[in-house]
Amino acid sequence: MKKYSVLLLALVLISTLLLGGCGKTEVSVPEPEWSTVQDSAGGFSYQIPEGWVITEDVTGQGSVIYIPGDADSSAGVSNVNLVMVETGAEAVAFEDLKAALEQDLAPQLLANGFSAVENISVREMEAPIGKVCAISYDAELTGVTFSQTQFYPLIDNYSFVVTATDIGDGVTPNVAEVAEYIVMTLELDA
Repeated sequence: MKKYSVLLLALVLISTLLLGGCGKTEVSVPEPEWSTVQDSAGGFSYQIPEGWVITEDVTGQGSVIYIPGDADSSAGVSNVNLVMVETGAEAVAFEDLKAALEQDLAPQLLANGFSAVENISVREMEAPIGKVCAISYDAELTGVTFSQTQFYPLIDNYSFVVTATDIGDGVTPNVAEVAEYIVMTLELDA
């Protein structure tokens, strides 16, 4: 009887494995083409997906906001915001920035009108330009719930922040992936 049970169990397992793939179709998502953006005033370059456009350019303040060119921005759209300011100061240490973000981010956002800030996660990354502090969190502001991921490349003489704001509208490629790719392709002109 025990031998029969083991055989039956083996047949069920094999059938499950063989039939598990039936009806599944592999979905192929095309990789976006990327364009290099050269900021001659700021002295840096990075790559963005082909077809993404600047929706708001306040470069006098060191900020640029990108969205897909075909996105309907009339009701808001997920986006990637870049802020770069030349500081002339040494880069902050990862542990110091991590501690400050974990301690101060939620209270600061709540004091500025956010009704919720949750799921805060801070991690360290390595990019070709150096260490990067990445923080992700979910927030709510004026009834809109969204996820943000911010990347802080830790480079001397600059304060550079790349923020992905995902409002759940299905922008592709995903804005957090775009923001991370910007950081991974970020170069300072020599």
